[in-house]
Amino acid sequence: MRSRAFARVVLLCVFAAGCATKPKPIAEAMGSVTLDGLPVEAGIVSFIPMDDGKISGGAAISAGRYKLYPGSGIEPGNYRVEIRWAKPTGEKVKEPVYGHSPDIFAEAIPAKYNSESVLTVELTKGINALDFSLEK
Repeated sequence: MRSRAFARVVLLCVFAAGCATKPKPIAEAMGSVTLDGLPVEAGIVSFIPMDDGKISGGAAISAGRYKLYPGSGIEPGNYRVEIRWAKPTGEKVKEPVYGHSPDIFAEAIPAKYNSESVLTVELTKGINALDFSLEK
């Protein structure tokens, strides 16, 4: 009796394992970001899905380079790209807060590359090498 119960459990486990869903393919992206030929010092590259049912993801820009890691969960597909860089203007807030004057930042990247982005990419499974050469 116990051997039949054990056999059923084993059979059920084998059946369940065979019906498990395969993991979704993941896309990675890496490359450079320049504005008028100069590296973007710091910022964010965002990938917003153009296909239904996909998630968005982003990567930090540091010294003109970015890397979208596989842990972001981005699937292959078509994406609108937004690039942002909050660059210090060199000005300080006029009313000091807590004993210091914080810097004032302004968006250094033109709107056509972020809030009104015209940039689109197709990400494929695996690593995608994508460089963004932006101009004002």
